[in-house]
Amino acid sequence: MKKTTKLLHLIGLGMFLGGILPSIVMNSVVGASTDAVLIYHQRLFVSAITWALTIPGMWILIVTGSLTALAGKYRLVEHRWLIAKLALAAFILINGTFILAPLVSQVTSIAEHSALQGQLLPTYMPLKAKEDMYGIVNFIMLIIAFILAIYKPSFRRAQGVQAKQRA
Repeated sequence: MKKTTKLLHLIGLGMFLGGILPSIVMNSVVGASTDAVLIYHQRLFVSAITWALTIPGMWILIVTGSLTALAGKYRLVEHRWLIAKLALAAFILINGTFILAPLVSQVTSIAEHSALQGQLLPTYMPLKAKEDMYGIVNFIMLIIAFILAIYKPSFRRAQGVQAKQRA
C-alpha cells in the first residue's frame, strides 16, 4: 500500500506540474496578442490541460501526500512544518478547484465568444488577469510546500539558541 501511494503521489506530481508549466508557456507564447482566434485556440489548450492534468493531478498529489503524512513517521503535533504543508495543500486545493478552475472555464468561454465576434471582448482581459493572479498564488503556495517538504524547518526559535549553547 505504501509503495502504491508513493507511486500515485509521483504520478499526481507529474500531472500537476505537467499541467501548470505548459499553461505558463502558452501564456508567454500568446503574450500580449489581441488576435481573438489565436487566444481562443490557446484557451482551448489551457482548459484541456487544466481539466485533464492539473486538477486531477493536484487532487491525487494532495490526497496521497496527506495519506502518507498521516500514516507516516511524522506526528503532526511535533512537526510544525508538516502542519504548515498540509494547510498549504488545503489552500492549494480550495484555490485550484473552486476558484482557479472555474475562472479558466469562464476565460475560455469569453475567448470563444470573442473569436466568434472577431475581436477580443472587453471582459476578457480583466478576467484573464484575475485568473493569472490566482494561478500565481497557487504556484507560490506550491513552491513553499515543496520547500517545507525538502527542508523540514522546525519553526522553533529556541532551537538555534540551544545549538549555540551546546557548541
